[in-house]
Amino acid sequence: MDEERVTSAWGVPTVWLGLLAEMRAKGRKPEGFRVVIVGGSAAPRPMIEEFEHDFDIRVVHGWGMTEMSPVGTLTVMGRSHASLSGTEIIDRKNAQGRRLFNVDLKIVGEDGTRLPHDGEAFGELLVRGPAVMSAYFEDADASAIAHDDEGWLRTGDVAKIDPEGFVSIVDRTKDVIKSGGEWISSIDLENAALGHPAIQECAVIAAQHPKWAERPLLIAVLNEGQTTTADEIRAYLADKVAKWWLPDDVLFVDELPHTATGKLSKLQLRERFKHHVLSTFTAE
Repeated sequence: MDEERVTSAWGVPTVWLGLLAEMRAKGRKPEGFRVVIVGGSAAPRPMIEEFEHDFDIRVVHGWGMTEMSPVGTLTVMGRSHASLSGTEIIDRKNAQGRRLFNVDLKIVGEDGTRLPHDGEAFGELLVRGPAVMSAYFEDADASAIAHDDEGWLRTGDVAKIDPEGFVSIVDRTKDVIKSGGEWISSIDLENAALGHPAIQECAVIAAQHPKWAERPLLIAVLNEGQTTTADEIRAYLADKVAKWWLPDDVLFVDELPHTATGKLSKLQLRERFKHHVLSTFTAE
């Protein structure tokens, strides 16, 4: 990056975790590096804050899909945000941004009912537009499942949209944890846990529970030379998430599995820990 005078780069959060570690070790950013664009999965708030505050690198958070060619939203600030404080700007950048021109968005409940863009309600995110695919090539069955009755593409993401139009991805529909009939966002819980100084990377998956059906299991990789305990992690999270969101178990591993593009592979984690017995089994 120094040699090529890179000014801006795109990547998933895992890539930037590695770059941040290198920048901390060197005590500087790459020569001329000004803008980092994060996509593929949600960027943790501590990562955004470190780029912006510690290294003066502007973060642009985004979201999209191959099926929509591929960018749908970006956290590009407008003139209306010029008077916002640093914390308020980070609040906006912690979301995945506002829709691009010619991209329409809506969120729906489990029954397909359209939900309000009030920043509170969340449901499955659907998209439409001239660059959004209308069908999968020669696969009528998959195409029918991919769209609702009005032709909107189902993204598979659970999201909320605030009155300004900022989209916050809450989870993937397959990753959201349903505990006692209520949803827990694995992404929000992961981002909260990543604020702990001992945690380098983490993932939250659903573990089976006899009473609540599913409960969160936090799996973490620690920073080199750092130690902590499950109880310390839960105590750290106590004032950051709802009490019933706190993970029933915290496991520490040497590394987490990733896909070829650098995203966390929760599919592999669910398979690896599918027989894990939560500590709360004996407590119930």
